[in-house]
Amino acid sequence: MSHRIFNFSAGPAMLPTEALEKSAIALVDYEGKGFGIAEVSHRGKEFEAVNDEAIARCKKLLGLGDGHDVLFLQGGATQLFTVIPMNFLHTSADYLVGGEWSKKAASAGKEVGAVNLVATSEAGNFDHSPASGDWKLSDKADYFHVCSNETVHGHRLVNWPKHPNLIVDASSEFLSRPHPVNDCALVYGGAQKNLGPAGVVLVIVRKDLYPRQKKTPSKLWSFKDQAENKSMINTPPTFGVYVLLEVFRWLEAQGGLAAMEKRNAGKAQMIYGAIDASNGFYKGTVSNKEQRSHMNVTYRLPSEELTDEFVKTASKSGMMGLKGYRTVGGIRASIYNAMPVEGCQTLAQFMKDFASKKA
Repeated sequence: MSHRIFNFSAGPAMLPTEALEKSAIALVDYEGKGFGIAEVSHRGKEFEAVNDEAIARCKKLLGLGDGHDVLFLQGGATQLFTVIPMNFLHTSADYLVGGEWSKKAASAGKEVGAVNLVATSEAGNFDHSPASGDWKLSDKADYFHVCSNETVHGHRLVNWPKHPNLIVDASSEFLSRPHPVNDCALVYGGAQKNLGPAGVVLVIVRKDLYPRQKKTPSKLWSFKDQAENKSMINTPPTFGVYVLLEVFRWLEAQGGLAAMEKRNAGKAQMIYGAIDASNGFYKGTVSNKEQRSHMNVTYRLPSEELTDEFVKTASKSGMMGLKGYRTVGGIRASIYNAMPVEGCQTLAQFMKDFASKKA
């Protein structure tokens, strides 16, 4: 394979090279059968085997019991911002708002029913996630929705909260560390950040939620119906699911989620170390350092001119996708599972060299 650069894009993002190479072969000739995996019927034995194995490997990676279903849905995590309350918001729901995506989720919920903002850090430009001591949970909310890692603002919930009906948008950190999914009502994430290609949403649903579901306008938006049909009420994104399978295989080969957590923590520390050792040239955007994301490292330079120069110079050095989210600016280095240690080492050294020349 030709030389691959270090892609720090927040999503669609870098994928493991091994998973890409195996998926590329399967796209042209699946298991030597003379046809590609994207060319087979989703009702046929070839894709059925792929789907079953992907579900099984996902459950194994997460240590998931029989009380939850694994779904591969379409429409993106943003669509689920509406589909979740469409299914489960009866009286009211609690939402923790710590960034761009949880704010959008709460807004979508309000279009369906009554939403209680447990807490929000918007007044501080989402530079942290509100501390649990400041939360104002309702007694009888249908569910409590949180975003465990805010991609735009670069902070995370170090520990997922405990709640009898916790719903977690884990899009940008899914399978980057062990998750307490067995304690959650529903966990979901768009694949294109940390799992696979755009077009698939991985959803983990606790089965005891199904009797509480409201009637939806279409079975396509019913978690119960999707589970009963193994996510195949309509034609699923078959090739996207196949790439997910290869990523699940790759994660197992790396030693599983505990090994990934250790590696990701080390990768993140390399870049945060460069920020903290820069004598203020780089300023991290997260006010609570304990909440710093291990997936999305966000920071600022002294000026917009230097920021632009930093991004352009980094690109010439084989590092792309470092520009911050369009509404917040600055720098964002997304270092998902597929980002190798060498990529973080290269960026950290580049940051040191750049600062020494410009400070």
